[in-house]
Amino acid sequence: MSQMEQLCTDLREEADALRALMTGAGLAPDRVTPFMGWTVRNSLSHIVTIDRLATLAFCDIPKAAEERRAFAAGTTQPSTAPIDRYRAIADYEEARLGLLSWEQLIAAWDIGLDQLIAAARAAGDDARVEWFGGAMRAPSLLSARHMEVWAYGQDVFDAAEADRPDGERLRNVVEFGLKTFGFSFANRGEPVPTTKPYLALISPGGVEWTWNDPAAGDRITGSARDLALVTTQRRHVADTDLTVEGPVAARWMAIAQSIAGVPMDGPAPGRLACG
Repeated sequence: MSQMEQLCTDLREEADALRALMTGAGLAPDRVTPFMGWTVRNSLSHIVTIDRLATLAFCDIPKAAEERRAFAAGTTQPSTAPIDRYRAIADYEEARLGLLSWEQLIAAWDIGLDQLIAAARAAGDDARVEWFGGAMRAPSLLSARHMEVWAYGQDVFDAAEADRPDGERLRNVVEFGLKTFGFSFANRGEPVPTTKPYLALISPGGVEWTWNDPAAGDRITGSARDLALVTTQRRHVADTDLTVEGPVAARWMAIAQSIAGVPMDGPAPGRLACG
Protein backbone atom coordinates (compact mmCIF):
# COMPACT_ATOMS: atom_id res chain seq x y z
CA MET A 1 0.00 0.00 0.00
CA SER A 2 1.33 3.44 -0.92
CA GLN A 3 1.89 6.08 1.72
CA MET A 4 -1.07 8.10 0.48
CA GLU A 5 -3.35 5.06 0.41
CA GLN A 6 -2.45 4.26 4.02
CA LEU A 7 -3.02 7.87 5.07
CA CYS A 8 -6.42 7.88 3.37
CA THR A 9 -7.39 4.67 5.18
CA ASP A 10 -6.23 6.09 8.51
CA LEU A 11 -8.05 9.39 8.03
CA ARG A 12 -11.25 7.56 7.16
CA GLU A 13 -11.01 5.44 10.32
CA GLU A 14 -10.35 8.53 12.44
CA ALA A 15 -13.35 10.30 10.98
CA ASP A 16 -15.55 7.21 11.43
CA ALA A 17 -14.67 7.02 15.14
CA LEU A 18 -15.59 10.68 15.62
CA ARG A 19 -18.72 10.40 13.48
CA ALA A 20 -20.00 7.52 15.63
CA LEU A 21 -19.78 9.77 18.68
CA MET A 22 -21.28 12.81 16.97
CA THR A 23 -24.29 10.90 15.68
CA GLY A 24 -24.87 8.96 18.88
CA ALA A 25 -27.57 9.65 21.40
CA GLY A 26 -27.05 12.34 24.01
CA LEU A 27 -24.43 14.55 22.34
CA ALA A 28 -25.99 17.93 21.57
CA PRO A 29 -24.33 20.03 18.84
CA ASP A 30 -24.38 23.07 21.13
CA ARG A 31 -22.48 21.35 23.94
CA VAL A 32 -19.40 23.40 24.77
CA THR A 33 -16.02 21.69 24.38
CA PRO A 34 -12.90 22.51 26.44
CA PHE A 35 -11.29 24.29 23.45
CA MET A 36 -11.66 28.07 23.19
CA GLY A 37 -15.33 27.95 24.12
CA TRP A 38 -16.11 26.12 20.88
CA THR A 39 -19.20 23.95 20.67
CA VAL A 40 -19.33 20.48 19.15
CA ARG A 41 -20.85 22.11 16.07
CA ASN A 42 -17.95 24.58 15.85
CA SER A 43 -15.50 21.69 15.89
CA LEU A 44 -17.28 19.91 13.05
CA SER A 45 -17.75 23.11 11.04
CA HIS A 46 -13.99 23.67 11.22
CA ILE A 47 -13.26 20.14 10.04
CA VAL A 48 -15.68 20.56 7.12
CA THR A 49 -14.16 23.92 6.14
CA ILE A 50 -10.52 22.81 6.18
CA ASP A 51 -11.35 19.54 4.42
CA ARG A 52 -12.78 21.64 1.59
CA LEU A 53 -9.72 23.88 1.42
CA ALA A 54 -7.45 20.83 1.38
CA THR A 55 -9.50 19.23 -1.41
CA LEU A 56 -9.16 22.36 -3.52
CA ALA A 57 -5.41 22.40 -2.84
CA PHE A 58 -5.04 18.78 -3.97
CA CYS A 59 -7.00 19.60 -7.14
CA ASP A 60 -4.63 22.53 -7.83
CA ILE A 61 -7.17 24.91 -9.27
CA PRO A 62 -7.19 28.74 -8.99
CA LYS A 63 -10.17 28.55 -6.64
CA ALA A 64 -7.91 27.01 -4.00
CA ALA A 65 -5.74 30.08 -3.49
CA GLU A 66 -8.78 32.34 -3.63
CA GLU A 67 -10.58 30.43 -0.87
CA ARG A 68 -7.47 30.25 1.31
CA ARG A 69 -7.15 34.05 1.05
CA ALA A 70 -10.82 34.47 1.93
CA PHE A 71 -10.45 32.20 4.95
CA ALA A 72 -7.33 34.04 6.15
CA ALA A 73 -8.98 37.45 5.69
CA GLY A 74 -12.14 36.36 7.47
CA THR A 75 -10.34 34.92 10.47
CA THR A 76 -7.76 37.65 11.14
CA GLN A 77 -8.24 39.88 14.16
CA PRO A 78 -6.25 42.98 15.20
CA SER A 79 -5.41 41.10 18.39
CA THR A 80 -3.10 38.13 18.00
CA ALA A 81 -4.54 36.46 21.09
CA PRO A 82 -5.38 32.87 20.13
CA ILE A 83 -8.84 33.06 21.68
CA ASP A 84 -9.67 36.01 19.40
CA ARG A 85 -8.34 34.16 16.39
CA TYR A 86 -10.38 31.07 17.13
CA ARG A 87 -13.49 33.13 17.87
CA ALA A 88 -13.08 34.71 14.43
CA ILE A 89 -12.65 31.28 12.84
CA ALA A 90 -15.86 30.05 14.46
CA ASP A 91 -17.74 33.19 13.34
CA TYR A 92 -16.45 32.86 9.77
CA GLU A 93 -17.46 29.21 9.52
CA GLU A 94 -20.83 29.74 11.15
CA ALA A 95 -21.60 32.48 8.60
CA ARG A 96 -21.06 29.94 5.83
CA LEU A 97 -22.44 26.78 7.37
CA GLY A 98 -24.86 28.08 9.98
CA LEU A 99 -27.97 27.57 7.85
CA LEU A 100 -27.33 23.83 7.71
CA SER A 101 -29.12 21.63 10.22
CA TRP A 102 -26.95 19.31 12.30
CA GLU A 103 -27.92 16.39 10.07
CA GLN A 104 -27.08 18.41 6.95
CA LEU A 105 -23.70 19.39 8.42
CA ILE A 106 -22.92 15.72 9.10
CA ALA A 107 -23.91 14.93 5.50
CA ALA A 108 -21.69 17.76 4.22
CA TRP A 109 -18.80 16.27 6.22
CA ASP A 110 -19.38 12.84 4.68
CA ILE A 111 -19.45 14.26 1.14
CA GLY A 112 -16.45 16.49 1.75
CA LEU A 113 -14.40 13.66 3.23
CA ASP A 114 -15.12 11.50 0.19
CA GLN A 115 -13.99 14.32 -2.07
CA LEU A 116 -10.85 14.95 -0.01
CA ILE A 117 -9.80 11.32 -0.07
CA ALA A 118 -10.46 11.03 -3.81
CA ALA A 119 -8.40 14.15 -4.49
CA ALA A 120 -5.55 12.95 -2.25
CA ARG A 121 -5.44 9.57 -3.96
CA ALA A 122 -5.37 11.23 -7.38
CA ALA A 123 -2.47 13.45 -6.28
CA GLY A 124 -0.37 10.51 -5.08
CA ASP A 125 2.76 10.29 -2.97
CA ASP A 126 5.07 12.53 -4.99
CA ALA A 127 2.90 15.58 -5.62
CA ARG A 128 3.49 18.95 -4.00
CA VAL A 129 0.56 21.16 -3.10
CA GLU A 130 0.20 24.78 -2.08
CA TRP A 131 -1.03 25.38 1.46
CA PHE A 132 -1.17 28.31 3.86
CA GLY A 133 2.53 28.19 4.70
CA GLY A 134 3.71 27.43 1.16
CA ALA A 135 4.26 24.29 -0.86
CA MET A 136 4.36 20.94 0.91
CA ARG A 137 4.30 17.27 0.02
CA ALA A 138 0.82 15.91 -0.60
CA PRO A 139 1.14 13.20 2.08
CA SER A 140 2.17 15.88 4.60
CA LEU A 141 -1.04 17.80 3.94
CA LEU A 142 -3.14 14.68 4.48
CA SER A 143 -1.18 13.95 7.67
CA ALA A 144 -2.03 17.47 8.81
CA ARG A 145 -5.71 16.77 8.18
CA HIS A 146 -5.49 13.59 10.26
CA MET A 147 -3.80 15.47 13.08
CA GLU A 148 -6.49 18.17 13.10
CA VAL A 149 -9.39 15.71 12.96
CA TRP A 150 -7.81 13.89 15.89
CA ALA A 151 -7.18 17.11 17.85
CA TYR A 152 -10.58 18.77 17.37
CA GLY A 153 -12.16 15.36 17.73
CA GLN A 154 -10.49 15.03 21.13
CA ASP A 155 -12.33 18.16 22.22
CA VAL A 156 -15.61 16.48 21.30
CA PHE A 157 -14.70 13.27 23.14
CA ASP A 158 -13.76 15.38 26.17
CA ALA A 159 -17.06 17.28 26.01
CA ALA A 160 -18.91 13.97 25.88
CA GLU A 161 -16.72 12.52 28.66
CA ALA A 162 -16.18 9.54 26.38
CA ASP A 163 -13.13 7.33 25.83
CA ARG A 164 -11.53 7.65 22.42
CA PRO A 165 -11.07 4.40 20.44
CA ASP A 166 -7.49 5.06 19.28
CA GLY A 167 -5.79 2.62 16.93
CA GLU A 168 -2.32 2.27 15.43
CA ARG A 169 -3.29 5.09 13.05
CA LEU A 170 -2.34 7.37 15.97
CA ARG A 171 1.24 7.11 14.69
CA ASN A 172 0.37 9.73 12.04
CA VAL A 173 -0.58 12.23 14.75
CA VAL A 174 2.55 11.52 16.77
CA GLU A 175 4.80 11.84 13.72
CA PHE A 176 3.18 15.12 12.75
CA GLY A 177 4.02 16.36 16.22
CA LEU A 178 7.64 15.38 15.59
CA LYS A 179 7.62 17.19 12.24
CA THR A 180 6.58 20.39 14.01
CA PHE A 181 9.38 20.16 16.60
CA GLY A 182 11.38 22.91 14.89
CA PHE A 183 8.28 25.01 14.21
CA SER A 184 7.37 25.00 17.89
CA PHE A 185 10.64 26.77 18.73
CA ALA A 186 10.95 28.99 15.64
CA ASN A 187 7.35 30.17 15.98
CA ARG A 188 8.31 31.74 19.31
CA GLY A 189 11.55 33.23 18.03
CA GLU A 190 13.64 30.66 19.89
CA PRO A 191 16.63 28.88 18.35
CA VAL A 192 15.78 25.41 17.10
CA PRO A 193 17.78 22.74 18.97
CA THR A 194 20.30 20.93 16.80
CA THR A 195 19.27 17.52 18.14
CA LYS A 196 15.86 16.07 18.88
CA PRO A 197 14.97 14.03 21.96
CA TYR A 198 14.87 10.28 21.71
CA LEU A 199 11.30 9.01 21.89
CA ALA A 200 10.22 5.54 23.03
CA LEU A 201 6.43 5.46 23.08
CA ILE A 202 3.90 2.68 23.50
CA SER A 203 1.25 2.52 20.79
CA PRO A 204 -2.45 1.89 21.47
CA GLY A 205 -1.81 -1.70 20.43
CA GLY A 206 1.08 -2.16 22.87
CA VAL A 207 3.93 -1.84 20.35
CA GLU A 208 6.97 0.28 21.16
CA TRP A 209 7.56 3.06 18.64
CA THR A 210 10.94 4.80 18.66
CA TRP A 211 12.38 7.88 16.97
CA ASN A 212 15.76 9.65 16.91
CA ASP A 213 19.07 8.69 18.49
CA PRO A 214 18.77 6.44 21.58
CA ALA A 215 22.07 7.88 22.82
CA ALA A 216 20.59 11.38 23.01
CA GLY A 217 20.72 13.03 26.41
CA ASP A 218 17.13 14.20 26.09
CA ARG A 219 14.44 11.49 26.18
CA ILE A 220 10.67 11.15 26.34
CA THR A 221 9.05 7.85 27.23
CA GLY A 222 5.49 6.80 27.88
CA SER A 223 2.34 6.40 25.82
CA ALA A 224 2.03 7.61 22.24
CA ARG A 225 -1.41 8.97 23.06
CA ASP A 226 -0.01 11.18 25.81
CA LEU A 227 2.60 12.60 23.44
CA ALA A 228 -0.13 13.35 20.88
CA LEU A 229 -2.24 15.06 23.54
CA VAL A 230 0.66 17.34 24.47
CA THR A 231 1.78 18.23 20.93
CA THR A 232 -1.81 19.08 19.93
CA GLN A 233 -2.17 21.11 23.15
CA ARG A 234 -5.04 19.05 24.51
CA ARG A 235 -3.23 18.20 27.78
CA HIS A 236 -0.45 19.65 29.90
CA VAL A 237 2.48 17.28 30.18
CA ALA A 238 2.01 17.21 33.96
CA ASP A 239 -1.38 15.55 33.40
CA THR A 240 0.16 12.69 31.44
CA ASP A 241 2.35 9.76 32.40
CA LEU A 242 5.18 10.85 30.09
CA THR A 243 8.69 10.77 31.52
CA VAL A 244 10.64 13.75 30.21
CA GLU A 245 14.41 13.95 30.63
CA GLY A 246 16.69 16.80 29.58
CA PRO A 247 16.24 20.55 28.98
CA VAL A 248 15.42 20.30 25.26
CA ALA A 249 12.74 17.68 25.85
CA ALA A 250 11.29 19.68 28.74
CA ARG A 251 11.15 22.91 26.73
CA TRP A 252 9.56 21.15 23.76
CA MET A 253 6.84 19.68 25.94
CA ALA A 254 6.19 23.17 27.33
CA ILE A 255 5.77 24.84 23.90
CA ALA A 256 4.86 21.98 21.53
CA GLN A 257 2.37 23.16 18.90
CA SER A 258 1.25 20.98 16.00
CA ILE A 259 -1.42 23.36 14.68
CA ALA A 260 -0.11 26.31 12.67
CA GLY A 261 -0.73 29.89 13.71
CA VAL A 262 0.43 32.39 16.27
CA PRO A 263 2.20 30.91 19.30
CA MET A 264 -0.29 29.33 21.70
CA ASP A 265 0.26 28.17 25.23
CA GLY A 266 -1.09 24.73 25.93
CA PRO A 267 -3.54 24.06 28.74
CA ALA A 268 -2.60 24.67 32.33
CA PRO A 269 -2.27 21.59 34.55
CA GLY A 270 -5.70 20.18 35.30
CA ARG A 271 -7.30 21.61 32.13
CA LEU A 272 -8.36 19.49 29.14
CA ALA A 273 -7.38 21.96 26.38
CA CYS A 274 -6.24 25.54 25.90
CA GLY A 275 -8.86 28.23 25.93
